[in-house]
Amino acid sequence: MTFLLLVAGICSVVFMKLKMPPIIGYLTAGIILANYWIDGSEETETIVSILSSMGLVLLMFCVGMELNLKKLRKSGAFAVIIALIQLPLIIIGAYLFGISIGWDPIQSMLFGAIISGSSTAVVTAVLKGQGKLSKEDVETIILITVIEDVAQVIILSMASPLLVGSVMELNSIIWMFMIILIFMAAAVSIGILFIPRVLDWIASKMPDEVLLVTAVGMCFAMALLSVLIGMSMAIGAFLMGVVVSQANCRSIIEHDITPMKDIFMAMFFISVGLKIAISDIIDNIVLILLIFAVYAVLKTTSLLLAYFVGNKPLRIGFMSAVSLVAMGEFAFIIAKAGLDAGVLTESFYASVICAALVSMILLPVMSQNSGRICDYVSGHAPAPVLAAVSRVEGVRDGHYAKIALSSKSTSSRFKERMTIAYLDILLIVAIEIVFFITTSELTNFLFGNLGSLSYSACYTIVLAVNFVAVAIPLYSLIKHLKFVEKVLIDSERKAEAKGEGNLQRRSIRFYKAFVRINNWALVFMIDFLILIIVPNSLGFVEHILAMLGGIAIILVIYAYKHRDGFD
Repeated sequence: MTFLLLVAGICSVVFMKLKMPPIIGYLTAGIILANYWIDGSEETETIVSILSSMGLVLLMFCVGMELNLKKLRKSGAFAVIIALIQLPLIIIGAYLFGISIGWDPIQSMLFGAIISGSSTAVVTAVLKGQGKLSKEDVETIILITVIEDVAQVIILSMASPLLVGSVMELNSIIWMFMIILIFMAAAVSIGILFIPRVLDWIASKMPDEVLLVTAVGMCFAMALLSVLIGMSMAIGAFLMGVVVSQANCRSIIEHDITPMKDIFMAMFFISVGLKIAISDIIDNIVLILLIFAVYAVLKTTSLLLAYFVGNKPLRIGFMSAVSLVAMGEFAFIIAKAGLDAGVLTESFYASVICAALVSMILLPVMSQNSGRICDYVSGHAPAPVLAAVSRVEGVRDGHYAKIALSSKSTSSRFKERMTIAYLDILLIVAIEIVFFITTSELTNFLFGNLGSLSYSACYTIVLAVNFVAVAIPLYSLIKHLKFVEKVLIDSERKAEAKGEGNLQRRSIRFYKAFVRINNWALVFMIDFLILIIVPNSLGFVEHILAMLGGIAIILVIYAYKHRDGFD
C-alpha cells in the first residue's frame, strides 16, 4: 500500500500540474512500479488483484449511479440516437482494420469494443474547465459518454463467451446472450421495485454509515451473482448502481462512497499499468500511434456523421466529436479481461493502453483548439468542397423542415421507420461479417457430409443461404425506406403549395420511381450486388447460381406461407 499509494499520489500531482487527469498518473505509477520496484511475486500479484477487483466493482457501481433513468427518458433521445449511429460504425471500422493487419476475428472484435467508448471522467473534467461549448452541448456530450458506458457493459457481456477460447460456438453464444438479457432485465426491473424503498427506509431511520455499508454490500452481492452465472463482476456492480440511482438517498450514498471509490479505483488503474513493460512500449511505438490514429479518425467521423443526421450544425458536431476523442475507462477493463483470458497478447495489450494514454494526454489540446481547426478547414477548403457540403446541409435542413409540416403521428412514424431502417442496415452488415468468418467452416461441413457434391457446389449452397439470410432484413429496409420517400414526397407537395418547395423535379421523379419499383425486385438486385462485393473465391457463374438458388428458397417459403393463409 505504501508503494502503490505514494507513487500514484506523486505521479497524479505531477500530471495534475500539467493539467492532465489523475488517471494518467495512476497508470504511470503502475508502469514505474512494474519496471523498477515491484518484484512480481505471486503474493504481490494476489494482493494487487484483490485491490484491483474491489476498485473495478466500486468504479462500475458509481458509473451505474450516474445513469439517471428519469433524465435519460426526458432528454436522452438525441444522445441515444448519436450512440446508436456512431458505436456500430466504430466497431465495424475497427473490426475491418484488425482483419486487414492480420488480427484474428476475436481480437478484432475486442479491439472494436475497446475503442468504442469515451472517458466520462476525462471528458467531463476537460469540457467543464474550458467553456468552449454551451452548457446544453456539454450535458449532451456527457450523456453520450454514459450511454457509451452502458453499451460497453453490454458488449463486455456479449464478449464473455468469446473470452474462454478462440472457437465461437453459435449455440453457446445465443444461450449466453439470452441469459445476459434475462439477468439484466430481471436485476433492474425487480431491483427497482424493492431496493430503493429499502435504502430510503434505512436512510430515514439509521445513520449514514449503516446506509453506506448496506448499499456497498448490495453492490458486491450483485457482482458476486453475476460472476456465479458466468458474467463479469463489473456488470453486476453496474446494474446495482443503476438500481440504487433510483433511490431518494442516492446523493448520500454517492457522497459517502466517493473517497472509498477514489482509493480503490486508483488501485485498479495501477494494476492496469503493472501489466505494461517499458520494452513493450518501445517495441510497439508504431502500433500505438496507429491505434490512436484509427481511434481518432473513427471516433471523429462517426460522431460528425451522427450529429449531422441529428440536424446539428457542422461546427457544433465537429467540436463535440473532437471533445470525445479520449478512450474510456472501459478500454482498460475490456483489454484487461482479454489479456487475462489469453485472447490478447501482452504487446497488443500494452499498445492499446498506451494509445488510450495518448488520447487522454492530447484531448485537452485537441478540444481547446477544435474551434480554430474548424475555422481553418472552412477557410482553406476548396470552394467546390465547401459548396458541396453547403448543398448537402441545405438538403438535410429542407427535409427536416418539410417533415415538421407533417402531422405528429406521421413525424413519429418517420423517425421510427428511419431507426428501423438503420438497424436493418446494421443487421445486414452483421450477417455478412458472420458469413465471411464462417463460410469456410460451413463449406467444409457440407463437403464432409455431402460427398456427392463438389467443394465448389457446397460453397455455392452456402452463398445461396447467405442470399436468403440477407434478403429478410433487406426487404424490411426497402419497405421502410419507401415509407420515408412517400413522406418526403408528400411534404414537398405541401411545401410547394405554400411556395416553399425547393426540391428539384429530377429528384422527385427519382423518389417516385424508387417507390414504384417492386420490393422483391429491389431485394434481389441489391442482394446480388452484396454477394459480388463481399470477397469470396467463386466466379460470376457461381454467383448467378447462388442467387437463383436463394430466389428458389424464398419462393418455396412464400408458397408455403401462402398455402397456410398468410399474407
